[in-house]
Amino acid sequence: MVNYDEAHLSARALLAASPVHSSTAMKMHVPVMYTFLPATVQWFLSRCCPRSWSPQWKRRYLIALGEYVYRFKDEDGSTPKGSPIPVATTDARIISDHDDENGEFRIVHDLLPEGCNAVFEISSIGKTQYFAVESREEAMIWVNSLRQMRQDAITRQMGHSKNIPYPPEWKSFDASAKRVKDQKTRIKSKMQAMDKKEQEMQQLGGGSGPAAWALYKTLKL
Repeated sequence: MVNYDEAHLSARALLAASPVHSSTAMKMHVPVMYTFLPATVQWFLSRCCPRSWSPQWKRRYLIALGEYVYRFKDEDGSTPKGSPIPVATTDARIISDHDDENGEFRIVHDLLPEGCNAVFEISSIGKTQYFAVESREEAMIWVNSLRQMRQDAITRQMGHSKNIPYPPEWKSFDASAKRVKDQKTRIKSKMQAMDKKEQEMQQLGGGSGPAAWALYKTLKL
């Protein structure tokens, strides 16, 4: 069920508020178990097995506004995909071939979607997301925009920008984004706690499986 805050954060509403930047990008989705496999097995899965077994790129429409980055299915998205990303606690950078000395980003470059020639990452505590775009110039615009947004957000939080105008509409979107993020974080924590309890019950012979974790993945938090 969509609540007020999620409905408030529609793509059209955000675009009408003159965002810092917005564009289409391809987001990499990596299966959880894939990251633990040896490089040779990853290579085999990406070329010889069903696509669902290996990382996939999914089209997203990104909007950077105020203190958050939002991901939508497209420009007409009625609600964000997943939690809004707070820029104050994230960093952004371009991923290039020169960064891949240890093969860490090999899969990102090997599976680059057609029509995309550059990748940038948005990283926060415990999570890194990769986005592919048409050109290095577009990737640089995103990186520079997000870094400037981060600096501006930190400056506001420290109370050093009292004389710098900040649109009231942006404040309203920020408030809704924070509530949505906090709600999804609480649900995720509860699901993980339930899953841990079920696993403990399983070990004692009284559990039936990690149903809570399955529910969490279904919610796509």
